[in-house]
Amino acid sequence: MKNLFSTSAVPSFLAATAVVISSSVFSPANAASFTYNLDCIISGTVGTQNYNGGSTCAKVNTSFGTLTIKDNATDAKKVDVVIDLAGTNKHKVQTFDLNYDDSKFNNNAFQISAASSYAMGSNPITVDENKQKPGGYQGKLDLEINPSSTGSTNDGFTATLSLKNFDLNAANFNFKDTLNQIFAAVHIGNYGNNPGISGTNSIWVGASSYYQAPPKPKYVPEPRTTVALALFALGALGLIKKTNSLHKSQQHC
Repeated sequence: MKNLFSTSAVPSFLAATAVVISSSVFSPANAASFTYNLDCIISGTVGTQNYNGGSTCAKVNTSFGTLTIKDNATDAKKVDVVIDLAGTNKHKVQTFDLNYDDSKFNNNAFQISAASSYAMGSNPITVDENKQKPGGYQGKLDLEINPSSTGSTNDGFTATLSLKNFDLNAANFNFKDTLNQIFAAVHIGNYGNNPGISGTNSIWVGASSYYQAPPKPKYVPEPRTTVALALFALGALGLIKKTNSLHKSQQHC
């Protein structure tokens, strides 16, 4: 019978052991950036069709712009939000809603600061888990943000979100509403019935898809797991050598 713990079997045994253990303990790294496509209408008039909210965000085969969430370049504990509306110098951002990971949600004091040339309104952010209903939509989100000073000369919006004593990551916001349809919603002003056309209307739109999906997660072992795996490998190697030595001594008896 072949000795299962022969010296020649050591490399393949240890490699197989490492694969089995590591595959169950590696955790995915957080996405650094992703962009939602504002691709559906919640309420307002688009073309000749009027929408009044409800239980769906209606697809209209057009994009009203994008909303990007990315890790802040200078502070790893903060997250940037960038809204880019369709057209150039046509519309304005009035309000927008985001979702947050329910498993990490404690109704904590989120803060937001706008980048120049933007500013925040008098009530900059409302935090209420699964209670924000944009534009009559029956699905609920978590955060509602109210900018000011956006208009035809600066029709996008850029701001930074932070949470005291907590490390925010872009991946924390990659969740759909309670009806599992949209990731985010934006209230657009100066709207003229079609994207990129200015006017006196306002509409609520949602993001049901990615314009640029988050990168695939990279699997990184936790430090304690790496140490444990190394110790296990050394222990297994010692056991193999001891078994081989005992087997050889028995053969010489």
